[in-house]
Amino acid sequence: MNKKRFLIIALFFILLIISLLIGVSNSVTIGALLKGDKNAWFIFLESRVPRTLVIVLTASSLSIAGLIMQAISRNKFISPSTAGTTNAAVLGVLIGFLFFGTQSLYIRFIFAFVFALLSSILFITVLNKIKVKNVIYVPLIGMMYGTLISSITTLIAQRFNALQTVSMLNLGSFSHITRLNSTLLIVLIPSLVLAVIFASQFNIVSLGEDFSKNLGVNYKRIMFIGLIVISVISASTYIVVGPLPFLGLIIPNIVTVYYGDNLKRNLFDVAIFGATFVLLNDIISRLLIFPYEISVGFTMGISGAIIFLILIFRKVKQKWVKNKRKCF
Repeated sequence: MNKKRFLIIALFFILLIISLLIGVSNSVTIGALLKGDKNAWFIFLESRVPRTLVIVLTASSLSIAGLIMQAISRNKFISPSTAGTTNAAVLGVLIGFLFFGTQSLYIRFIFAFVFALLSSILFITVLNKIKVKNVIYVPLIGMMYGTLISSITTLIAQRFNALQTVSMLNLGSFSHITRLNSTLLIVLIPSLVLAVIFASQFNIVSLGEDFSKNLGVNYKRIMFIGLIVISVISASTYIVVGPLPFLGLIIPNIVTVYYGDNLKRNLFDVAIFGATFVLLNDIISRLLIFPYEISVGFTMGISGAIIFLILIFRKVKQKWVKNKRKCF
């Protein structure tokens, strides 16, 4: 284990403990838990533990979904949030609400998943038709595509007086998480298992269709499996937690900078980096105006944007140095 990985894992466990112990209630302390205080244990098991587990599970899953999306789209600036996947999930929830008028998590998930999957398939199909695949051009198409879907969602919501349903989905927060309302996230476990099983094939698919066929990999089948994994993760996390800005975009990029582009080898690092990043932002969102809490989406939006800009400037600087060396 190298030094960087050890430090991240150590930081992850420190933040994990802090996340379990901080909250509005002062009754949950290590001393109270050791003494067997029933009230402390009730709050700990019903609220603190589910919240922390959901943070770790959703953060690691979304980070891995971003890694897979970048591999199959062959673009480092693509993620479920910049490819219209999450936007389509919201549209799916709205359509489900209009047809069934229910707030059941599982009905919402089915509609969100179907729409997210269809949207992802359409985006990848369009992407494969484009001959000039500039690094910046592709994510711009993705963002325009996502904006179009969001506009359609808003238009439909306004027409049928369902804007509140849509706005509730756009608040990224863990404050409402309990043991009962987070059961839907069990679908993330088989998705992560599939990600591990097909990691090597996703790596091969990232090299292109012709190369994949030469190595005996069914390109379209693996691509479809990848999109299913991405759609399940995106739909379930968006319904339960809401948007977590930049997570699927910056975490895979940070990991690949230090550990290379081997997707299978990077899965653990991407998961632990993502979980650590969200844990840190969630703790900040809880402590910033304590005892009140701000949306974790807000803190992640700021910190994620800063890291994203650093990554872009670093890439530009490396390209400039490379061109300068060529001149000499």
